[in-house]
Amino acid sequence: MGGFTKVVLENKTITNIRKQNEILKELGLAKKYRFYSEDDVRFEYEGFCNNDGSFPEHRFPRDEIKSYEDFKKYWNTNVLGEIFVPKFGTLTFDCYFGRTSQNAMRRIAKYVIENHLKIEYVSGSWTTFIERGMSKRQCKKLKELNIKVK
Repeated sequence: MGGFTKVVLENKTITNIRKQNEILKELGLAKKYRFYSEDDVRFEYEGFCNNDGSFPEHRFPRDEIKSYEDFKKYWNTNVLGEIFVPKFGTLTFDCYFGRTSQNAMRRIAKYVIENHLKIEYVSGSWTTFIERGMSKRQCKKLKELNIKVK
C-alpha cells in the first residue's frame, strides 16, 4: 500500500481549507501537497467535461453524468476510496521510497508544528514520517506538542 500519512484539519470548511492551503503554498510546497476540498472535486469535474484525464467508462458512465451533482455520485471517497479521493480537510502524502522528498517532508513538518492547534489528528505512517522526514530539531519540538495520532 505504501507509507501514506494523513494530516486532518479540525475545521473542514472550504474557507479554512483554502486558508491552510495558502499557508502550505507560502511554505513552498508543491501543489500536490494540499488539503483536499470541494475545489479539487470541481477541478476533476472540469477535467471530466473536457476529456482531460483518466475517467474509465465503467466508473464514470458519460451517459449518466450530466451535471456536477451527478459527477459527485461517482467521484467520492465512498466509491473510489481515500487513496484516490481523500476526505475534505485531509492532506495525504507517501513517505516511502522517496515518493515525497525530504525537503517536502520537512516543510510539511514545519506546517504541522506551526499549526498543530488546527489539526484534528494525524495517522498512517506517522512514525515513518517522523523518522525519515523531520530534522532532529523538528522531532524534539513535535514531542512537546500534543498532536493526536490515530
